[in-house]
Amino acid sequence: MKTLWLLGSFGLGAGLMYLMDADKGEERRDMVRGYMVNYGRQTGDLLDDTRRTLGRQAQAVRATTRMPFRHQPGFGERLLTQATQLGMTTGVILVGCVGLGAGLIALLEPQGGPQRRAWLREKARAYWHPTEPQQELRRRWRFYQGRDTQRVDAHTRKPAQAEAWYVEPAGYEGIVLYSEPFVTREEAEAWAKAQASPL
Repeated sequence: MKTLWLLGSFGLGAGLMYLMDADKGEERRDMVRGYMVNYGRQTGDLLDDTRRTLGRQAQAVRATTRMPFRHQPGFGERLLTQATQLGMTTGVILVGCVGLGAGLIALLEPQGGPQRRAWLREKARAYWHPTEPQQELRRRWRFYQGRDTQRVDAHTRKPAQAEAWYVEPAGYEGIVLYSEPFVTREEAEAWAKAQASPL
């Protein structure tokens, strides 16, 4: 569910950036508008043909059998039912699909697409594969929030603050908190780096 929201939000944001560009935005909006009109026309024709074909088939079925004709849900109806069961509204699904489509257009565009794809690759690589110093830091130290530990403050014997960040060496097994509380993880990482650096 969170992944779907993230993909939809990313796609919507990328699509809006693509369409609102100061230099080429108007040209792109005209192009997308043309695509939408064309696809709308083609979809209308397809639906009319499908409706007529299904109507003829239904009449043929009714003529050859005495059993009542039962409606079988199509793929779109089944997908909508599953999404509703997950608590998603039609509007959310529509916005997510439009945003994802616009984002894909922005990434696959011949002119600016390669640069956008390279930028996205770098961001993904940086997110999933931290730099060497960060990996080394995370091997040597453990970072966690107070709600994830049973350790207590060494001086007051009070439990850790639930939202605060704490640091301890990777092999630490004491019953008290190793570090003071930090407001953010970045502060905790900076403190750990300072401990590892020679004075």
